[in-house]
Amino acid sequence: MPAKRVLIISNKWWETDPLCGVLIHDKARPADLANFRYIRFPAPRLIAPKPADPRPSDPKLEPRLAFECVGVSVELWCLEEIMNPAENSSSSLEKFRVLQNMMKLGDVPNLVIAFGTAGSREGVQNNGSVVIGRRVFIHEPRAGVSDRTGFWTPPQSGQIIDSDFPAKMLAEIVNGQKSRYAEESRYAAEARFLKSPITPASPPITCIGNSFTSLGVVNITNYDDYTWADSEATAAFQAAKTGTQIGSIETTHGIIRSASKAPFLFVSGITDTEGLFDYQVTPQVYAQNFVAAHNAALAIAWLLPSLLTEI
Repeated sequence: MPAKRVLIISNKWWETDPLCGVLIHDKARPADLANFRYIRFPAPRLIAPKPADPRPSDPKLEPRLAFECVGVSVELWCLEEIMNPAENSSSSLEKFRVLQNMMKLGDVPNLVIAFGTAGSREGVQNNGSVVIGRRVFIHEPRAGVSDRTGFWTPPQSGQIIDSDFPAKMLAEIVNGQKSRYAEESRYAAEARFLKSPITPASPPITCIGNSFTSLGVVNITNYDDYTWADSEATAAFQAAKTGTQIGSIETTHGIIRSASKAPFLFVSGITDTEGLFDYQVTPQVYAQNFVAAHNAALAIAWLLPSLLTEI
C-alpha cells in the first residue's frame, strides 16, 4: 500500500464526469496511472428532496475512484456528491462542512488538488485553456450581513493564501527544467485538448505558474449575482496589491484550500471571460463546460507523475 496520499477534489458532478472519463481512458491518460479502484463509478445523481419531505441523511463519505501514480495513492472526490441533497449545491457553508468531515478520513493528505471550471479575468480570452497554480484569494461579498445563517465565514479573506507546495517546482515545469518528461507531458495533454465552441483560445494551452492566483467568490447561490460579485471580487483583489495575477475566478478552490493545511494546487478549466458568462457559457452550457473540464482533466492527468515526485 502506498505510503503517500493525494486528494483530487472536484466541485460539481458534471465536472467530475469528464475528469473520470479522461483518467480511465487508456488513450487519454499516461501509463503511470494504474491500479484503479472504481468505488463510486458510475455515480448516480442525488435527488433533492421536495420542500415538504424530511431532510435526508448525508451521503456516504467515499471517493468516486482511486488509483496509484508513481507509488502514491490518489483519490478522486466529487464535492457535490458528498453534500446533503437538501442543501443548495452552491452553498459555501455546506461545502466546507462536508470537506471538514472528509478530511478526517484516512491519513493526512500529502497534497490536495482542487479541480473545477472557472472564468478568466476581464480582457483575457482563454476559453478551453487550463490554469494551474498554488495560491488562492477569497472574497466574501456578503461579509457585511449581520445574520450569518447559511453563510460561510472564511478563516482568511481578502488576502493571499499560500501553499506549501514548492513554488520552485512550478517554475521548473514551466521552463522545462524539472525534467524533459514534465515538458513533454504538457505537450501530450495539449495535443488531446478540445476547442471550446464559443470564443475559444487559439490554441488552448496549459498555463502553470507561481504568480497565478485563483480568485474565489463565496456565498453566492444565485448565478445572476455573479455579474456584480465577480467584479467586486476583482476590485478587492486589485486593491490588495498582492503582487500576483488572477489566474481564474470561481467558487470553490478557496474553500477546499481552507479545509486542509496540506500542500495545495488548483486546476481550473476556463469556460469564459469575467462578465461574459451569459455570452460564452449559457448558449451552449454543456459543450462549453465539458471542454473546460475535459482539458483540465488532461492537464492534471499528464502532469501528475511529475508533480507527485515532489511530495
